[in-house]
Amino acid sequence: MLSKWNRILLAFAAALLIAPAALAQAQKPKTDDDKDEQYVTTKMFQTRVFEIKNRDPSMLTGVLIPLGSGFKGAMVTSNQEFKTISVRDFPENIAVIEEAIRRLDTPVASRPSVEFRVHLLVASNDEAGASHYPAELSDTVKQLQSSLGYKNFNLMGSQVVRSKEGRGDIYNKGVADFRLPSDSPASKNPIFYNYTLRSVSLDNAGAQPRVQVEEFYMEMKVPLIIGSNNLNYESVGFKNPVSLREGEKVVVGTTTIADKSVVVVLSATTMK
Repeated sequence: MLSKWNRILLAFAAALLIAPAALAQAQKPKTDDDKDEQYVTTKMFQTRVFEIKNRDPSMLTGVLIPLGSGFKGAMVTSNQEFKTISVRDFPENIAVIEEAIRRLDTPVASRPSVEFRVHLLVASNDEAGASHYPAELSDTVKQLQSSLGYKNFNLMGSQVVRSKEGRGDIYNKGVADFRLPSDSPASKNPIFYNYTLRSVSLDNAGAQPRVQVEEFYMEMKVPLIIGSNNLNYESVGFKNPVSLREGEKVVVGTTTIADKSVVVVLSATTMK
C-alpha cells in the first residue's frame, strides 16, 4: 500500500503531465474562420440599400468605399438601373456612409447650354465664280479676302450643334459637293468631312464671358488618283483650341485642297 507521501507525489506528477496539454489548447491561435465568426456573428454585419436621387451611384461609390471597415465580407456596390447603393458592414460604418450620402446626394447645378453655328466656306480665285455666303458672314469674308488673298468665298455647308458645359465630345459629319479643278475620275467623287468639338467650358472671369473649346478637330477625306487610275481617299484637316465671345465669329482653321481652301468659321450662343 502506498504511503500518504507517495500518493501526493503521484498526483503532482499527473498534474504536471496534464498542464502542458491544457495550456497548448488554451493558446491555440485562432484561424481566419474563427476571426470571421467573431467579426460577422458576434459583431453582426448589417445590410442597407440607399436610394440615390440626384447623383451618379457609381461615382458616389468610389467616395464611400474608403468609409467601410475593410473587413472580409464588407462591401459597397452600386446599381445604375435602380439608382441605388447597397452597403454591408458594421452598423457604425453604415451610419457613417448614410451621413455621407445625405451630404453628397444633392441636386446638380444646371449647366448652361451652348449652341454653335459652324460655317464651312470654300475660298478660290475662280474667275467665272461668284461669292455666295450668308449676309452674317460679310465682315468675316472681307477680312479673309485680305488675309488669305482669295477673291471668292462660297458656302459649302452650315450646321447647328448644341452642347452643355463640361467634358465630352460634339460630333458631326457630312458629304460636300466639292468639285476639284482637274477633269479626272477623282473630281467626280464627293468629299467627306467630319468635325469634333471637345470639352466645352464657360469662362466668366473677365468683363465679357468667353466660350472655351479645348479642341476643334476637322477632317476631310479627299479623292485622289494615285498610280494607274487608282482612286484613294486621303485625309486633310486641322486641330486647334478655340476661345470666342458670345456672338463673335471666329475662323477656327483652314485646310487646302488643290487650288482652293476650306475655311471653318465658328460662333457660339449660350442659353440658360
